[in-house]
Amino acid sequence: MRICTTLPSATEIVYALGLGDQVVGVSHACDYPPEARGKPVVCRTVRQLSHLDSQEIDAIIQQARANNNPVHWVDGDVLRELRPDLIITQELCEVCAIGSGSVFETAAQVLDYQPEILTIRPAGLEDILQNILRIGRAAGVPERAEDLVASLRRRVEYVGERLREGLAAGHPAHKVFCIDWLDPLRNTGQWTPELVELAGGEEGLAEKWGISREVGWDEVEQYQPDYIMVMPCAFNMERTITESREHLTEQEAWPRLRSVQKGQVYLFDGQIPSRHGPRVVDVMEGLAEAMYPDLFPGLSAPGVFIPAAFD
Repeated sequence: MRICTTLPSATEIVYALGLGDQVVGVSHACDYPPEARGKPVVCRTVRQLSHLDSQEIDAIIQQARANNNPVHWVDGDVLRELRPDLIITQELCEVCAIGSGSVFETAAQVLDYQPEILTIRPAGLEDILQNILRIGRAAGVPERAEDLVASLRRRVEYVGERLREGLAAGHPAHKVFCIDWLDPLRNTGQWTPELVELAGGEEGLAEKWGISREVGWDEVEQYQPDYIMVMPCAFNMERTITESREHLTEQEAWPRLRSVQKGQVYLFDGQIPSRHGPRVVDVMEGLAEAMYPDLFPGLSAPGVFIPAAFD
């Protein structure tokens, strides 16, 4: 089967199912696993954003939305050449990846046959797991998908069992604030508040399975989170470190936050939590380890998170 993925999450799922050799096309942002970088690129951004800071990127995105302009496009010539049997696309966020409507439209225009086009739109962890099963069935490897999902469920269950065993009855959940964007400041949505909950915390400024929104620093100061998890959408760790230092420490409220005073601020590789693939469980494990290091020493995969060190 010839598989074309138009978003990093789908690429990660297909590779996790052992189908990397069947991937014939990816998006410009597909960089994990590293082998994906060598595949033909079928989806690109209208404008290069990687060299811009958070505020500049936000301004461009807001302008595109206001003018109803696309952020991504499908290279019809490449798609025609690749001739995929299966195309995986999404309906969740047209800022992060191309929308399914553009994929269907371009495929109809440039292909002289009708490939299977699978659209995914997750909100929570269970949706992500079900999407893995759907992709596995569409790609002809349902058993592999079932095994992968079972292994992810076991990891989630382990954290839950360990929390129940290790914490005293009635122990209050840690108050957590997860940052999805730095300027303007935004909280997280969809599956991330759920991952916080599964890791033994409570995201009081976000809505589980809901959408991200702008948050005022006055809200954060009033909330006084026990932990701050910085995970800017689609930023790698290097960029998360650089921009967090620039945008967070300059805020008047920053030194007044309890989590800052206690050194309970952690930086996540923002590419991992923003992608609805198998590695969201890595994020849950990282959250659990950050909040309960005695219960989960060394649980998370290397590179998922680090303590913030802005001094």
